[in-house]
Amino acid sequence: MEIPFVIYSESTPNPAVMKFVSNKNLCINTQEYLSVKDTEKNTLPAKLFLFPFVKEIFIASNYISIKKHELTDWYDVTNQIRIFIQEELNQKTPIIQSHLKQKKGKGNKTKLIQDIEQVLNTTIRPNIQMDGGDIEIVSCDKGILKLFLKGACSGCPSSQMTLKDGIETLLKEKFPNKIKEVVAINT
Repeated sequence: MEIPFVIYSESTPNPAVMKFVSNKNLCINTQEYLSVKDTEKNTLPAKLFLFPFVKEIFIASNYISIKKHELTDWYDVTNQIRIFIQEELNQKTPIIQSHLKQKKGKGNKTKLIQDIEQVLNTTIRPNIQMDGGDIEIVSCDKGILKLFLKGACSGCPSSQMTLKDGIETLLKEKFPNKIKEVVAINT
């Protein structure tokens, strides 16, 4: 017998974002949808955008973070969304179309970027994902590391503090003379 999806909700440090956690994996790589135009027809993200209060969707390995429009209160809609996600997943609604392949690869990343990603993956990313977000390295040039904030991190009131007091401090310590500053390109 196949274990059904069970979804529960968690608040995040970003008051506009609620995290919906699954007991089973949802995807390999993170997916971010800033509008319905970013989705594929008949997928869970496309169906979630049918709710008028859904502004953005971020999907990670075992959770979905949803950013809402300001006029809606999470108290009024959280349970409705939680049940909807759970039912759609149990009815096997795809998250992405099966013809889209998810892959991981190093590509043409420099040794420094690979080393930074290793630190992010082991010490930083798990905590950020617990709060419903994620980060992606955009570039590292002349000691300036540029990150893209995803999910609950994007637009979060505490993201600058996390970025400067947490991520930047740790990376400067781990990579002295190589990292001078960490900036988010989408705060």
